[in-house]
Amino acid sequence: FFLLRFLCCEPRRSTRRRSRRWLQQTSRTFAMSRPTGGASSNAMMQTYAVTVPPDVGPGQQFQASLDGQLTMVIVPHGSGPNSTLHVQIPVRPSSVQKYAVTIPNGVQPGGRFQANLGGQLVWLNCPRNMGPGKQMLVDATSSSNGQGAAKTWPPPIAVPEELDGKELPEYFLCPITGCLMRQPAMTPDGVTYDYDAIAEWLQNKQTDPSTNQPLSAEQLCPNRTVRSMIEDYIAKGPSFLTSP
Repeated sequence: FFLLRFLCCEPRRSTRRRSRRWLQQTSRTFAMSRPTGGASSNAMMQTYAVTVPPDVGPGQQFQASLDGQLTMVIVPHGSGPNSTLHVQIPVRPSSVQKYAVTIPNGVQPGGRFQANLGGQLVWLNCPRNMGPGKQMLVDATSSSNGQGAAKTWPPPIAVPEELDGKELPEYFLCPITGCLMRQPAMTPDGVTYDYDAIAEWLQNKQTDPSTNQPLSAEQLCPNRTVRSMIEDYIAKGPSFLTSP
């Protein structure tokens, strides 16, 4: 059902220099980085052909399971119901565990509900852009710390194949990988990374690669503002800031 090939997204030159310097400080290769021998730190990606559901139109989103990975697919303008989109996800996802949780019936956006995660009953908050029947991701580390509600994350964004090799706004690129952020995660100091990349970094280092300040995965939170801008860019193209 899906088309498979390995593709790499090309980081901007300035980002590539920063990425190389940071990556030399760690003792292992990132899950999002290119294999040894490449000229730059790129992400190995798989491409899938996904059919847009009949009730989903341009600019809207739908969830899809791609190779077992819960993913959010955005329908760009020019596409519509029953059309085929070619999207990319990393070949090797993050080793940091997240639970996929289905929002129960009767739970409204912004509401709370309980779920059993790994044998532990935790409170979850329903994201305001989701509702009953939709799936969301829950950070396994926050669900086991016993401190209030577990931290929830929207599913990672599927990257349209046509963006491969294109020049993208620099603030959409992860400072570690130089690639488009699928799940923007912000640190307490306000630096935003792709979640998979910074989570892999923190498995070996306990500091922020930008500020060198102490940092743990539990301190990360979704950067919903940057994510919303990336979603608009995918849906509307470079004119996303001026399009209605």
